[in-house]
Amino acid sequence: MLISFIMVSDGVKFFEYLKNLGCQVSEEVHTVLPDSSEYGLYTCIKDGEVRAVFALHYIDHHYAALLELRENAGDREVLEALLKAWERGVWIAPVEPTLFIVLDHAFVRHLMKYSDQVQFKAFQYLEHYQKSESPWKSVLKDLTSALILYSKKMVKHEDV
Repeated sequence: MLISFIMVSDGVKFFEYLKNLGCQVSEEVHTVLPDSSEYGLYTCIKDGEVRAVFALHYIDHHYAALLELRENAGDREVLEALLKAWERGVWIAPVEPTLFIVLDHAFVRHLMKYSDQVQFKAFQYLEHYQKSESPWKSVLKDLTSALILYSKKMVKHEDV
């Protein structure tokens, strides 16, 4: 088992990269944090085996939709903005390095080859988030030990 952080700037491109490697990415956990950023825990499965588990802390087009609402927007306006957010383009911008636990060491070289850049339409929102005073900015660092325990369970589950 190898634990590492990698830089991912364009989450959409990253998911496409994994798919092009022949991986099926399965979302195991997803939550929206109080600062409107999101956390996702994913398994990367190839040839029927879990090759890696990774955690992504990000903002996306939903975050942008919420920022653009007036301060006293009602529930209906918030819901409408979130439901229509995809119409202006889907993007995912990680706000901290992506935490990876690689269960198949041959998979490491594929991860080390990955590189990308922030999508232009995400840049201003990412900059806004980074300037914010959110206590959630380093959630992946705080969740590292829990992710390791989860990964160990995945290995045991595969051995059964």
